Amino acid sequence: MSKAFNFVKDVCDAAAYRVTKPEGCNRTVAILLDNSDGAKNLSVGMCVIDPQSKIPFHTHENEEEAMYVLSGEGIFKVGDQEKRIGEGSILFCPPKIGHQIINTGNSELRFIFVYSPAGPEQNIKKVGQLIGTMKK
Repeated sequence: MSKAFNFVKDVCDAAAYRVTKPEGCNRTVAILLDNSDGAKNLSVGMCVIDPQSKIPFHTHENEEEAMYVLSGEGIFKVGDQEKRIGEGSILFCPPKIGHQIINTGNSELRFIFVYSPAGPEQNIKKVGQLIGTMKK
């Protein structure tokens, strides 16, 4: 087996970034799996949106994104639709479709995301401030 692959990784070992731009879009994002772990075709991360905050409305040119809500409640805007989400919700967004998650609750909204192919997670490293690692 190659040393380039990280086959098992704990969330507490993943680099975490604090993102507060644009204004009102406060979240912490951990990159759980990406090309630095040997992954070539997908990436995985965890996002924690602050209470009453959101992720900005955005699109991915070439990547599909799937998300699984671990805790919290909110709204998922995708295209011209809005859906209520909460623990256990599975979200999907194809390439070139605008989407946004809004935390409507008074506690964190925590979810896992997967990009295929990998790529958009690298932007978090550019716009966020490295704060250490993610807490469970």
